[in-house]
Amino acid sequence: MANTVENDNTAIIETNTDSSSCKLYAISRDYWSDPYMKFFTTKHERKTPEINIGYYIRVTAIRKFLKKFIQQTNQQCQIINLGCGYDTTYFNLQDDPSLNVKHFIDIDFYQITEIKTRLIRRTPQLAEKLNINEEEESISIPGGLHTSTYTILPVDLREISSLDKQLQLIEKNLDYNLPTFFLSECVLIYMSLENSTNLLSYITQKFSTCFFLNFEQINMFDRFGQIMYDNLKQRCCHLLGIQACKSKQTQCQRFIDTNFQQAQLISLNDYYKQYVDIREKQRLDKIDGGLDEKELLEQLFDHYCFCWAYKDPLNIGLDKVTS
Repeated sequence: MANTVENDNTAIIETNTDSSSCKLYAISRDYWSDPYMKFFTTKHERKTPEINIGYYIRVTAIRKFLKKFIQQTNQQCQIINLGCGYDTTYFNLQDDPSLNVKHFIDIDFYQITEIKTRLIRRTPQLAEKLNINEEEESISIPGGLHTSTYTILPVDLREISSLDKQLQLIEKNLDYNLPTFFLSECVLIYMSLENSTNLLSYITQKFSTCFFLNFEQINMFDRFGQIMYDNLKQRCCHLLGIQACKSKQTQCQRFIDTNFQQAQLISLNDYYKQYVDIREKQRLDKIDGGLDEKELLEQLFDHYCFCWAYKDPLNIGLDKVTS
């Protein structure tokens, strides 16, 4: 790719470090439970209640989507986490024996997957989850890891040919006809629209039945969104895919344009109001002494969303996997 801005991954990789730090702090404050994040990062600086609650909604909502998908597909499914960072979703799923998944794949830049793989190998609590000592890895993946149930693949998602080659390495444990859940958290916005369109088109061409959950920014062309954009730009985080984050329509339309059957969206603000019950809100409010400015929370939450889309030619009921 000729675009040197898009070729510079340093700032994007740093957002993963920031995200892990935010999650670890919120976990330490008991916003939600995750016994595995501490193995991937030790950095956790104090964050505001708005940030903590935002991450709480992000994590708990994704878990609910995953659970609904696994139950709807009768556990005959696979999960692919795009731009996974140091996400611990696989390990947390392993703690619920009712949620069996045939195969789980984490994908990210080599700089991240190499560190993640090394941390897993040298941490007994993580290695034991994979039976690494008992299960011989049949495939050697530089900067990655492969077992019969879990794979870490180093891939630049803007390079579709590279993605395809890496997936071919593990085709023995990958079924393109099996219902597949794709998870993407603040990934597509860092790609050009051309590259994200190519990625989504590849998914619908390659996987016969698929569900895509995207957590990302929205309403990025109002005043608050512009401030967010400028702040990230100052950190050299260039939001090359911002045009798709203009509105509900633009977020959903890119999935329709890449052969998903249907797309839906809910803002973080609406999710908080509709799906977090009053008792849970009260619990969250007590953790850090309440919100100083509820208006700031609403503004922030109006600029993030969950957008989901599916392709379901066999009518197995992916339309029932909703917020």
